[in-house]
Amino acid sequence: MPKLVVKRYNPQKREELTEEFKEEKLRNSIKMAALQAGRDEESVFSIVEEVAEYVMEHLGEREEVDSQEIRELVLEYLKENYPDIYQSWVEYDRTVKGREE
Repeated sequence: MPKLVVKRYNPQKREELTEEFKEEKLRNSIKMAALQAGRDEESVFSIVEEVAEYVMEHLGEREEVDSQEIRELVLEYLKENYPDIYQSWVEYDRTVKGREE
């Protein structure tokens, strides 16, 4: 499991912040997107486990990982397996964070 996450707030200025990797933060993001997509509590737990396992497997034992890579792994998996949750995540990114897909 990675120990650090690098967040790039402004890639053009190369501003970045390094923080401790917290798997719980990843799981909460997936959970919130699933709930926002209208999934019931029962199915949310298994979806969170499935997606988090996929992401953690791909991150491996690297010491440091970019937050954008984590986001891309989550979105890739959701788009392929849970399009409704993918749409919920993308909509949140668009409206709250001002991101485009």
